[in-house]
Amino acid sequence: MAEANGHGLVGSIACAVVSAMLFAVAAALQQGTVRQAATAEPSGVRVLAVGPLARRILTSRRWLVGQGASVAGFGCHAVALRLGPLPMVQALLVVQLLFALPLAARQRKRRLLRRDWVGAAIVCTGLVLLIAQGVPHGVPRPETLPRAGMVVVIAVVVLFLLSRATRPTQLRASLTAVAAGFCVTSTAVLVSVGTSEPHRYGWILLGVPVTTIIGGILVQEAFAHGSLPTALTTVTITDPVLSYIAGLTLFAAATEPHPLPLAGAAALILGGVALLANSPTLHDERDSDIHDHRDSAIPGRHDGDIHNAPDDDLRGGRDGDTLTIDQV
Repeated sequence: MAEANGHGLVGSIACAVVSAMLFAVAAALQQGTVRQAATAEPSGVRVLAVGPLARRILTSRRWLVGQGASVAGFGCHAVALRLGPLPMVQALLVVQLLFALPLAARQRKRRLLRRDWVGAAIVCTGLVLLIAQGVPHGVPRPETLPRAGMVVVIAVVVLFLLSRATRPTQLRASLTAVAAGFCVTSTAVLVSVGTSEPHRYGWILLGVPVTTIIGGILVQEAFAHGSLPTALTTVTITDPVLSYIAGLTLFAAATEPHPLPLAGAAALILGGVALLANSPTLHDERDSDIHDHRDSAIPGRHDGDIHNAPDDDLRGGRDGDTLTIDQV
């Protein structure tokens, strides 16, 4: 990472906020496509729910536009990591919530409740308190990377297996999103370390495609099982917390957090997440159930028979015919 200075920090903050906005737009576009495709498919035992949906997802213009926004966001994110410390950049990505919540409510044609804004504000406050203690950053400690990699692999595998054994859709989405958060943080760590001294650590960047692809698949899997707020909130919270830990353990940092502010930050984050996770306006399980019951009531209609359904039976028409957020 380049030596942090005033101009570098301002550029890093600006790039991080822009990347957060692009990631939020990408999530809103892609979650609508993936969730709609998942609810139209017959249920069954699958390792990955998005597997049978790959062809439909990859041919959706809406999903592809979202992927373009995600790629642009990754570019801005990489620049932010090059200019500023890892924990600060990852913590700033929490503003995705402020962009994504209005998009989620708008796509369902509902207004956000006061508790939704309060929950988002509480989460942001907790993360600001966490970072305000000092941003841990410094020279990478390469000897710690292999152990950290093993921890990430074990955590992702365990979380994924737990999600497969869980029946409630939102809990399954949350567990999958936490696993995706581990991958997102791993990608950020690899970029931060690899670009800090390319002549010494450039080879580490070879792991970026692996963590990015696995993380991307897990994010789409979370989108298929749950609502946008559940998946995005979980990833957004997991990422900065893990990044803060990475800043303390993987870099030669002098910052030592104080227990009391850490406890306060944790309480705020958990309280805000609880408000968001239980919001009555931002989940689409009830809509999916109504949609399924309506389809089953139509003679000759079977689960997954979406291609033979009239366009007015489907919310937003055929997938990919529109690029507007309203019909995500």
